[in-house]
Amino acid sequence: MKNVKLYFFAALLILAAFACDDDPTGTNVPAEMDEQFMLTAFDGGLFEVNAGQVASSKGTTSAIKDFGQQLLDDHTDINQELMKVSKDADLDLPTTLSNAKQQQLDTLSGLSGIAFDTTYIKMMVSTHEEIVNLYEIQATTGRNVDLKAFASDKLPKLRAHLETAKSMKDSIQ
Repeated sequence: MKNVKLYFFAALLILAAFACDDDPTGTNVPAEMDEQFMLTAFDGGLFEVNAGQVASSKGTTSAIKDFGQQLLDDHTDINQELMKVSKDADLDLPTTLSNAKQQQLDTLSGLSGIAFDTTYIKMMVSTHEEIVNLYEIQATTGRNVDLKAFASDKLPKLRAHLETAKSMKDSIQ
């Protein structure tokens, strides 16, 4: 009798788990957290592309210009992949920066010389810290399997960007 109760209880737990799972396949139905990740990641990526474009033309050293170009290229590719994943998940991503990111870009664009270089690198450190954290959370706790794989796949490149930005920041100060 005790074993029957145990089996019955186990069966109830399994049924409850399936009943609570809105997407038992775990495929392309994004949870609210997944949607927020896509929106935030894309906004950050758009900022990196635009800031990279500015840095590649306004940087005072070849290191700043090259890093700006690298971020422009890498984040363009990342954004294109994210757009595909979001399309598969039926989420339209905005084509313009959020107000906060636009203000950062405007501030950056208004600078020149060493003030530009210093501000740009500081921004790249802080934005990449945010981006790496965002992607780490998505890679470990995201619900959409494609989005989790996307975040996991991009983390090494994003971490490399962060490390490069940190070392450049140390060399500028």
